[in-house]
Amino acid sequence: MRHWPLTQLTITTPDLVLRVPDDELLDDLVHLAGQGVHPPDTIVFPQPWATGTPDEVARNVLRNHWWARANWSSGNWRLHLTAVHRDGYVIGQQNLSARDFATTREARTGFWVGLRYHNRGYGTQMRAAALHLAFALGAERVTSTTFADNGPSHRVSAKFGYTPNGIRRVAVNGQLIHAHELLITGEQWAAQENSGISVGGLEPCRTMFGP
Repeated sequence: MRHWPLTQLTITTPDLVLRVPDDELLDDLVHLAGQGVHPPDTIVFPQPWATGTPDEVARNVLRNHWWARANWSSGNWRLHLTAVHRDGYVIGQQNLSARDFATTREARTGFWVGLRYHNRGYGTQMRAAALHLAFALGAERVTSTTFADNGPSHRVSAKFGYTPNGIRRVAVNGQLIHAHELLITGEQWAAQENSGISVGGLEPCRTMFGP
């Protein structure tokens, strides 16, 4: 798409290809979300978008994608990537976002994996893809927020050597939740072996992330 060059952006990992979804791929993604992204009676997101009927959850994801596209600016952007297995099926979503990136050189990641694809190492590959892109864009540091009892997310961050960056108290559905802020720097990332990741189509859309 000439006027939305993000559609040319792809990130590949050993098992996955991450890209901005077209309508067909987005439909597969929201359907996956409706089938569940975390075990029942757990809280892993600050907004309860993943609770409700399958149709409600699917529409929550759909609206969030449309909102991120409509409100994109070089000073405040939210990149929602769909992770597709090399065999062709959708397994989840990886986010990368930033505000005033040209000044702060700081970005933030978030992700979810369809419940039936948990515990296969996909979350680790998705986070690695987001970090690879962030530092290719010139980030100096990338943060992640993980709730205290979200063991899988903590384990993904630990694999990449994130360091603690404070704890916030947040209310989710009337419950007190401790949100752990974690941080990784460009120097920490550069010291790791990440040869299995590549980015394509970045140059046509680089200016969309700021000067």
